[in-house]
Amino acid sequence: MLKRIFRLRKKSNYQAVFADGKNYSVKHVAIYVLKGPKRFGFIASKKVGNSVQRNRARRLMREVIRLHLAEIKDDIQIILIARARIKGVSYMEVEKSIMSMFKKANVLIITK
Repeated sequence: MLKRIFRLRKKSNYQAVFADGKNYSVKHVAIYVLKGPKRFGFIASKKVGNSVQRNRARRLMREVIRLHLAEIKDDIQIILIARARIKGVSYMEVEKSIMSMFKKANVLIITK
């Protein structure tokens, strides 16, 4: 479970990221990125499917973040939005998709 301090919780926080953040998109997930304290939001609309499929999509995205939390910069707020193609996809595919998008968005800590 992702700790509470790392989650976006208020509607105003989501609105700020949507209004001022930069967006990126890949096959399974879209993200909005904004400078700020390290926090994450997860969205799965009804386009993804029924409640079981939406909850699974959010769980997959949260798990990717939880496992790669140390690799993500500390001054970044990110909202991850599940796309309809995430239905029935394995964790490995979602992880690969999200991590490639994070590299493109330059939100990972560069280690050499």
